[in-house]
Amino acid sequence: MDRGDGRTKYVLRGEGAGSVFVIDEKTGNIHVTKPLDREEKDEYRLIATATDSQTERALEPSSQFIIRVQDINDNPPVFEDGPYSATVPEMANIGTSIIQVTASDADDPTYGNSARLVYTLVQGQSHFSMDPQTGILRTAVPDLDREAQDLYLVVLQAKDMGGHLGGLSGTTTITVRLTDVNDNPPRFVQSE
Repeated sequence: MDRGDGRTKYVLRGEGAGSVFVIDEKTGNIHVTKPLDREEKDEYRLIATATDSQTERALEPSSQFIIRVQDINDNPPVFEDGPYSATVPEMANIGTSIIQVTASDADDPTYGNSARLVYTLVQGQSHFSMDPQTGILRTAVPDLDREAQDLYLVVLQAKDMGGHLGGLSGTTTITVRLTDVNDNPPRFVQSE
């Protein structure tokens, strides 16, 4: 409460007072001094007091308030366990589940779509499919033959913002090795 006589001085205390936040002693306006990062600290609890500049006594009860840092999409998805390896039997049925991968995003999942991930294949679409919500890799063809090719390198991407334009992305690889099944009959070799 400024009485208009120039004797009111505003004081700020609490988390980040004097370093992250400063108060104009004459007007009571609070300013931030540096960029805030929600992933570092998501809220600050502060106390502002209007005092008499000569006696330092409070002119009214202090005001307590919380400054909540609003998130922006500033973190890409990360596959913390990648790159991955998996096996699947050759000649497995279409839709056979091979592996589930998971990416994480440090952005706030409760605010907007910044942390809503969508999974897609970047390489390997001709033999495999990816569930965009769950990150489960599946076979897309029934005739994966180990004798023809026993190893596949699949590249996949997780994109935040629900996959929409402007989203950030991260990639990883899955090495898929085909395991043998008994699909070749024995053959007799004619001796000379």
